[in-house]
Amino acid sequence: MTAMQYRTLGRTQLLVSALALGTVELGMDYGIDAPGHFGRPSEMAAIHLVHATLDAGINFIDTARAYGESEAVLGKALHGRRDQVVLATKVAVHQPDGSVPTGAALRRQMLDSLETSLRLLQTDYVDLWQIHNVDTAVLTQHAEVASVFAEARRGGKIRGAGGSFYGAELPAQALDLDLFDVLQVTFSVFDQRLAAQVLPLAQAQNVGVMVRSVLLKGALTERAEFLPDHLENLRARSRHYRRLVAEAGLGLTAAQAAIAFALAQPQISAVLVGIRSQEELAENLPALTAALPASLLKELEALRVDDENLVNPGMWGI
Repeated sequence: MTAMQYRTLGRTQLLVSALALGTVELGMDYGIDAPGHFGRPSEMAAIHLVHATLDAGINFIDTARAYGESEAVLGKALHGRRDQVVLATKVAVHQPDGSVPTGAALRRQMLDSLETSLRLLQTDYVDLWQIHNVDTAVLTQHAEVASVFAEARRGGKIRGAGGSFYGAELPAQALDLDLFDVLQVTFSVFDQRLAAQVLPLAQAQNVGVMVRSVLLKGALTERAEFLPDHLENLRARSRHYRRLVAEAGLGLTAAQAAIAFALAQPQISAVLVGIRSQEELAENLPALTAALPASLLKELEALRVDDENLVNPGMWGI
């Protein structure tokens, strides 16, 4: 069995596995619709997967109110094993029209969401409570948000506060406000926009960094072949990436190399990977001990893409 690595999650002082379980796929259909790699597992299969994840040494699990049935599934899966997990969830504050409530309405929405999460997760507290998809409207209310975090912390319902982001500008603004203990951000071989500014600044402020989309919703694997034609540029970039990995002769899959690339960044505390089966879990674990040579790291760094239409799956139109 691959030996798990553990890292400190910034100033929370939580010791988390370098590989973390992302659970959107346990609660809803998600990702590129590739044969054998799409569709949420049954509840029993999901519970068995969570148990296998814990048995492998992964102690960091991330979910969200917006992830369909994910919290409810995790609540059942973690029954009797809650003390083995650093558990993170998220609150969605945006209304259907994209607006964010203000003042007392924002406070009520956040705290009501937290109570729902705790009930579904069958726990008295979460280790990390995050605002989902932080934007400028959220940051302009940083004082109210900080007050809600403080209330939840005083009540023993959360241990740390965080926010999830897209892009590089908003995380940098959040760091200036010192609002979050942890940032959940996107990072991959293709999306390296945070490397120069955000990651070093977070490290300097002792803010934990957990990254997601390291496989770019599957585009860094063979699933890229199932992308629609209007994303041909992304498919071609994926083929180039997979060829470089194969030619390196390390015996790594494209997914393993993508995870290892993120793990090689010293400012990153944990890499979130969405896993929907025990086979995918077994494939991902060897990435923990994969040492990418400097020459390959340099080649992969050169594959950086700054086009938002390609590195933000929300822009893909699928």
